[in-house]
Amino acid sequence: MPKVNIIFHSVSGGTFRLAEEIGAGVEEISTCKANLLRIPEPGGAEPVTMPGLRKINHQFSHVPAATVQDLADCDGLAIGAPNYWGSMSYATKHYLDSAATLWDLGSPDQPVQSAPNFAGKPATAFSGGGSGLVSDPPILGLWTAFGCFGMTIVTIGIAAPGVSDPARVDGGSPLGAQVFSRRPGPHPSDADVRSLVRRGERLESIQKPGRSARTDIGHRR
Repeated sequence: MPKVNIIFHSVSGGTFRLAEEIGAGVEEISTCKANLLRIPEPGGAEPVTMPGLRKINHQFSHVPAATVQDLADCDGLAIGAPNYWGSMSYATKHYLDSAATLWDLGSPDQPVQSAPNFAGKPATAFSGGGSGLVSDPPILGLWTAFGCFGMTIVTIGIAAPGVSDPARVDGGSPLGAQVFSRRPGPHPSDADVRSLVRRGERLESIQKPGRSARTDIGHRR
């Protein structure tokens, strides 16, 4: 069965709830499995966050920890990060930087010997934060990583059914799903949920099964 890995970093639980909704969209089609994975804090350290949010959140402690191999061992990918000062969280950046271990480079002056087979893998991004502003930069940061990996960036555009109401002020942007976690009312909102589910459905519709985890590049001196 084709598998979409939904990899997220969360401290207060907001990004975890977004991940759940994307998973619901992926599994709208019963032939595809959504697999939630949490990004652990680097080195097992305490989360880097504001004092008011420094608490243990058991609501997603049951979710398995992600490894960099999980970037390769799937047919589609969604990555979510909290918005920290207009960028992705440190733990998310550390996790993506650690993907370098998947490449085999003998030395800086040698061609790459082998690399993960990320080419064309569909990937989407989502983000949440308390300010309600500047959520696009962390998503663009994730897009940059997807581009370096050679993945296909998945968006839902500006006219997706259920999320194109011009009166709405939530639900994210064409770049990626976003949520304002300090806004009154439920988090995510109904519009947020519709946006997240549509992204999951979009990922499911274009993923390709049977993708191998690694491929030899074949360059030799």
